[in-house]
Amino acid sequence: MSDKEIIKRILVRVPNWIGDAVISMPGLHALKKLYPEAEITVLAKARTLPLYLAKEPVVKDVIEYDPDGRHSGLSGKFRLVGELKTRKFQMAVLFQNAFEAALIAFMAGIPRRVGYARDLRTPLLTQPVKFEDTIAKKHQVFYYLNIIKELGLGVSLEDIELPVVNISKEDSQRASVIMEEYGLDAGKGMVGVAPGASFGPAKRWPTEGYYEVIERISRERGVTPVIFGGGDDIEVSTALSTRLSSAGVDHVNLAGKTSLREFIAVAAKTQLFLTNDSGPMHVVAALGVPTVAVFVSTAPSLTGPLGRCVKVLYKKVKCSPCFKRECPYEHYNCMKTITAEDIYNASIELLAECGIDSKSGSEA
Repeated sequence: MSDKEIIKRILVRVPNWIGDAVISMPGLHALKKLYPEAEITVLAKARTLPLYLAKEPVVKDVIEYDPDGRHSGLSGKFRLVGELKTRKFQMAVLFQNAFEAALIAFMAGIPRRVGYARDLRTPLLTQPVKFEDTIAKKHQVFYYLNIIKELGLGVSLEDIELPVVNISKEDSQRASVIMEEYGLDAGKGMVGVAPGASFGPAKRWPTEGYYEVIERISRERGVTPVIFGGGDDIEVSTALSTRLSSAGVDHVNLAGKTSLREFIAVAAKTQLFLTNDSGPMHVVAALGVPTVAVFVSTAPSLTGPLGRCVKVLYKKVKCSPCFKRECPYEHYNCMKTITAEDIYNASIELLAECGIDSKSGSEA
């Protein structure tokens, strides 16, 4: 009996951060391609859980890992191990790098445990994958695909299945309620903007620049700007909202007011999305929304959005990418090289390339 016939239940420990989770999705698809008859269950923290709730037929089930609640402390870890044991998983694929991820799979008695040989966890893995420097120089998607490649799947750039974030009927209905509450009409067009980036200010293109772009697009196209962000983005989002209000631009600020599931469902109804390198960037690109992504201190070649309708703005300066939370030289030259005109032009070009009418916001 072949390996593919034996393995019917696979557990995948997915990354903890939203952007990483989206980037790892092609790895999930590759795993399903390699084991088409197996049921894949995802083990995820609450922050990324919504990304997998409508992922059938690739993801069959989702288990929430709650390290601050029911799975906290030693007793909580044994509780999680007990839950996993009842599922009788035959293989664990660890996209998440922590020692803990391998230890839990080991304690749960999962016979085959596959993941990178990092963080002293090699003895806990039955199939440790060597981390090569060449992987670190490629787009992060290959970091996850390389694990599946070790399982026997040949992966090339042409084989990559782009990430897709699906929306349940329930969440779509919830989005309609939110939009009605805030007076939003998808038929009139909406442009989304996520001016934050929780990593730090070195990833945030200036708020004034976003104001100039969306004010112009709103005025020329008659669409409504909608500001998105999490709890860490409230300050920068409020600054943008205040600037728009002072200019008399009708808009809605949803920063800090939606869950991830609600953000996904509402953002899916926008006709254009402007964003920094952030979790929301990866989500909207995977939704198929035309996405203009601004990279300043990071490298699009490593973490650029994976989507069919995206355009990246990045102008390399001597000190970029630095991958720092704050500019070590305090001049932020990487941001100054990208102008509002650059992003406006990129937005109009992208809408045309994606078949969106540049005036009405509808598909041409």
